[in-house]
Amino acid sequence: MNQLYKLLIEAGPLVIFFIANGQWGIYAATAVFMTAMIISMVASRILLKEISLMLWLSVALVTIFGGATLYFEDEAFIKIKPTILYSLFAAVLLLGTLLKKPFIRNVMEAGFPPLEDVAWTKMNFRWGVFFLFCALLNEYIWRTYDTQTWIAAKLWLFMPLSFVFAMAQVPLIMKYQIEEDAPEKE
Repeated sequence: MNQLYKLLIEAGPLVIFFIANGQWGIYAATAVFMTAMIISMVASRILLKEISLMLWLSVALVTIFGGATLYFEDEAFIKIKPTILYSLFAAVLLLGTLLKKPFIRNVMEAGFPPLEDVAWTKMNFRWGVFFLFCALLNEYIWRTYDTQTWIAAKLWLFMPLSFVFAMAQVPLIMKYQIEEDAPEKE
């Protein structure tokens, strides 16, 4: 049930943004998105008993860049928010790889079986490169295509791409999973 809550907490505001944009346009959708992110944070605290660092960062960036979008009436601010978020994640993870400190372990370890250190190091690097790719892809899309295409890409490209990339890590997880000792039979 916690995984379902996490999915709704993470993806829900984006889906709501997509729907609101179709109904009222980018500026109203941005206000709705900001509200949905804050509600998502409250829901995380109530349902999961915690607010992840990634959610804190996402809410902060949505509030700052969403607020700038509304204040300046310039949609470029909300479009650049994912680039900054992805770039931040990429920088932290790739720096962690250089320092031999797989920071991704701190975020994901609770949801995984026990893994060898090499798995965390490899996943840290892979996710760092993936987030860098997403930052560059977001930049390309928002600067090259219209707003409706950019919004559609958030839902129909980035979300499935993240899911496929996460599933592509399963062989690595399986390879380096630490087998827990089975109880001995008498």
